[in-house]
Amino acid sequence: MERKVYSPWAFTENEREKSKINYDIYLNDLNPQSKSFYKDIPTDEEKRTLMCYKVEKNGYGSTTYKIFSNPNSLTNNEMALVCDSGNLCFGYRGSYPMITIHTD
Repeated sequence: MERKVYSPWAFTENEREKSKINYDIYLNDLNPQSKSFYKDIPTDEEKRTLMCYKVEKNGYGSTTYKIFSNPNSLTNNEMALVCDSGNLCFGYRGSYPMITIHTD
């Protein structure tokens, strides 16, 4: 299978492999380039070097993330994968600076 971000992958052919590929991309390629914030605000240095993001709101079957910076020009698929910690089984919608992950 091709090494790329799969969104959504649940209930599709080769879903286990797609899940593993997504998590591998997140863990080895994207996670080192990103940082999640809860209450703190990213510093200027963090914004210059990392994809900085935080949960903006939780909804029924979804979570919306605000992305403060994307200095490494990650694609929408890659940013969504970071926000969903390597999953994306049900997909996402939106683009920089707001991405909503479907959780149900």
